[in-house]
Amino acid sequence: MSKDKNSESDIDKLVEKAKQEIPSVDAILEEAMGNLQISTMPQEKVLKDFGNFVSELESEAWGIYKKHENAAFKKLVRIIREGKHTLADDELETLVTATRRLEFVAGQMRKARGGVTFQKIIQKLLNLAGVPCETPHKETKKVLRRIDLVSPTADMGKSMPDKAIFLAVKRTLRERWKQVVPEQMKGARLYLVTINGECSAEKAQEIKEAGLIAYVPEHLKNQKHLIEKPWVRSLSSLPQDVGNL
Repeated sequence: MSKDKNSESDIDKLVEKAKQEIPSVDAILEEAMGNLQISTMPQEKVLKDFGNFVSELESEAWGIYKKHENAAFKKLVRIIREGKHTLADDELETLVTATRRLEFVAGQMRKARGGVTFQKIIQKLLNLAGVPCETPHKETKKVLRRIDLVSPTADMGKSMPDKAIFLAVKRTLRERWKQVVPEQMKGARLYLVTINGECSAEKAQEIKEAGLIAYVPEHLKNQKHLIEKPWVRSLSSLPQDVGNL
């Protein structure tokens, strides 16, 4: 491999070829659901074990992503080695630079995909539980802004918000959850759905003052300072609450 391979554009091309090993979020989620056989489970079981399925599906999807990410790094090495047993100094330099670039890109992908994957998991499982919901489309996104899911439909959320439920889906409560309440939506039914992190008594009070109902994993809800707070609920109760429009 010649020294001009160390140019920025050539490094980017190497990284892009390696990234092709990583499937889309939808493809990974489909594989995860297939592995866990969730798509074929009865609606009653999804309703009963909703919280557990959310956790299991996210964990399975993460494992699949990491498998393909590892494959991307291996592909990068194969491309640069080109069948050689040893590499010249300039080729080693290319390998190091490209590996660092791929690690940076992969880190960005993990962060971006985490939130998207969690949102899609909530949507798919709610649908499997018989609860209609959808992401805001282009015509409704400007109005709904930071809302991630609307039940029963985004159009209903825009035209008759009093007959809809709005979900902000955040992997952790460290995210900017306070920004999910646009001024024009105050008073609407807003649910905050999360799976990771902690929820202190102070944060729970902030959630209440923002007019939100929060859905958290069972182990968080059962903590002493949250168990008596009715606006902080178990993730398992989400399908029933959203379904009872």
